[in-house]
Amino acid sequence: MRKVTLLLAAGTILAQAAGTAQASRLIDIQGNPDTVTGTGTLSTPDGFIELGSPATGAQGQESEAATPWSKPAPGTINMRVNLFVNEFPMMSWWSGMNGNGTPASNAGNKQQGFGIWGYIRIDLGIDGQTKNGIRYGAFTEIRENNTTAITGSTTTATSGFGQSASADSSDNTLYVRHASVYLGTDELGFLRIGTAIGADNLLETGLNDDYDIGWVNLTGLINAPTNVQPLWPWADTGPEYMAARITYASPVIAGFDGVVSYAPNNSTPFDGSGCSAAYGGVGCATQSSSQFAGDIGRYRNEVGLGLRYRNAFGPVGLAIAGIWTVSGVVNNANIPGTATFGERFNGLNVGNVGAQFTFDHAISVGGNVLWGNFNGTWGLQPAGGATAVAWTVGGKYTLLQAPMTLGVNYFSYKYNGITVPLENGIGPRTSQGVDVGATYGLGPGIVLLAEYAWGQNSQTGFNFLNPSSNQTVFDGRNNKVWVQLLTAGVSVRF
Repeated sequence: MRKVTLLLAAGTILAQAAGTAQASRLIDIQGNPDTVTGTGTLSTPDGFIELGSPATGAQGQESEAATPWSKPAPGTINMRVNLFVNEFPMMSWWSGMNGNGTPASNAGNKQQGFGIWGYIRIDLGIDGQTKNGIRYGAFTEIRENNTTAITGSTTTATSGFGQSASADSSDNTLYVRHASVYLGTDELGFLRIGTAIGADNLLETGLNDDYDIGWVNLTGLINAPTNVQPLWPWADTGPEYMAARITYASPVIAGFDGVVSYAPNNSTPFDGSGCSAAYGGVGCATQSSSQFAGDIGRYRNEVGLGLRYRNAFGPVGLAIAGIWTVSGVVNNANIPGTATFGERFNGLNVGNVGAQFTFDHAISVGGNVLWGNFNGTWGLQPAGGATAVAWTVGGKYTLLQAPMTLGVNYFSYKYNGITVPLENGIGPRTSQGVDVGATYGLGPGIVLLAEYAWGQNSQTGFNFLNPSSNQTVFDGRNNKVWVQLLTAGVSVRF
């Protein structure tokens, strides 16, 4: 009979380590000191990845590794559970939007730019090994749906009553965000099927957005209009990692490992084909051509190739990775010369190079460059549009005896910004931002956090106040907007 081992105490053990002077040493599943070599990636005792330091509690992204971390004995299975809850009082302020007026109506409706923001994550992992040495398993992450509007009774709302926050709770449901399975061996590598397993997701290096909430989580979630929020384009955002893929991850040989991934389209495994009509239609993910504008801006047959090298040279750790991603595109099936032919897009053709250096497990610096044919948040470049270039640099310093981590990150992203080619004097868009944060390991399972972020969007001739206007017409108003954010809170993990 197969033996099942349940591993629950990851956050507790990690936080206990972070709360002592021995914070530089983690304990793995077998109770041995962890062999962290300074590359900036730590693993918890239950096999989940901690991106950051013992003090951060993985406040940035969290995912599975290219190869499984939990290694059960032959004929056994490990069940892994990880839960964390975050709550952050948050204040934001912005300019370039007619003060705090609503972008759509331009009516000067005042917004109160502060509130309480929080989220939960439930990570579940299964790792098994057959008696003949074949390893297999699965990973999923459960999140919650967050509503942004408080609803109330129409009858009582006019009199100032009935605007109850409790209406949100019935809509705040759980859903599956990540899901993947794997099968393979240490010697031959692993085949993986699911989400968050592309070459970019698994090998992206040097982002330094893992010491606090970070741009990857702040974008689209902060208490400010979407149009003033700068776009973070790297593949640790949902528009890229949620596409369902088949991936091969190689074994590590002399410090090198590689990934090859394939996504037939940009749909998730929860969508199925997305086609309920013989003719197809908007949102039919398996179409290779379409007459609908909502389809022809999607990629298909995406292939990612990545190679990474990691090693330690005395107290200095090095991680460097290069990734190339290409794709086809859903073809425009309309007849050239007709009024509906219009929009056309190029397939993805994206290069990514990043590096991270660490010194004595305390200081970490790095950067990443992303360039090629893409637009927005991993969208397609319109034919004739501007080539995108994004870069980021940052670093963090961990005081192991405190235990505390301090970090800073800057990114700049220049791209087309609209879904048609630039013309009539409209220039490319630039998103940029600075993020400064600090975390403190207060005790077992609890991390305190403080963060300040500044971001800006700018585009000559584009009106961020009214982006739904004709994008091909030059508009000299509201061409630059910025936002600032200040937050502090607590993360509790188990």
